[in-house]
Amino acid sequence: MPTTFTGLILLVVLLLPGLTFVIVRERKGSERRPTPFRETGTVVFCSVLTELAVLVVFAVLRGVMPALTPDVGRLVREGVPYAQVHYAELVWWAGGLLAAACALAAVAAAMTARVPHSSAMSAWWVMFEKWYPGESPLVGCVLENGSYVEGRLASFNVSSDDLPDRDLILVEPLKYRAPGALETQDFPWGSVCVSARRIVSMFVSYPLASEQGAEGEGTPASSSVAS
Repeated sequence: MPTTFTGLILLVVLLLPGLTFVIVRERKGSERRPTPFRETGTVVFCSVLTELAVLVVFAVLRGVMPALTPDVGRLVREGVPYAQVHYAELVWWAGGLLAAACALAAVAAAMTARVPHSSAMSAWWVMFEKWYPGESPLVGCVLENGSYVEGRLASFNVSSDDLPDRDLILVEPLKYRAPGALETQDFPWGSVCVSARRIVSMFVSYPLASEQGAEGEGTPASSSVAS
């Protein structure tokens, strides 16, 4: 950890773009739990890469418009005296370059968040996000007590681990079949929360994809998964 204010500022400058990348990627994609070493490496690597890209752009601007950019050569040679005279310009440019690096990291995260390999994701993510993304599929769940509940998917836990301690939310039109019953009845409620721990089998149907005849290789119009 840095022990001086200057060291703290340098640490923030180094890690902020990478932290932006990780946060945006978590918000846009499935939640994954990498090791601390791998997550730290991702933050540092992304920060260094985006900051180098921004510095390359700054170098081009410096060559094209030298009068509008700070004189890095004088800053290196003179140090504090030059910074004291041009502190406002340096602060604005430093803040702008850092913001540009963070923006670049956010764009990169948004573009890559939804393209992880299926082997690293949960079965829920594959059925709800990889196959026909953007739809609200019809989901039917057979529970451990023999009952059945069906509804339109509204939300689900995006963890990449197939854990029992997570839920999905189904909304109307809801249907329910009690244990031992033969007929499925309409359920007069707006939404229901189903625990993964209670699900034995899950069936997923993509009505819009089926109607449009958009079924493709490896992306069925309906699918199922057993817990």
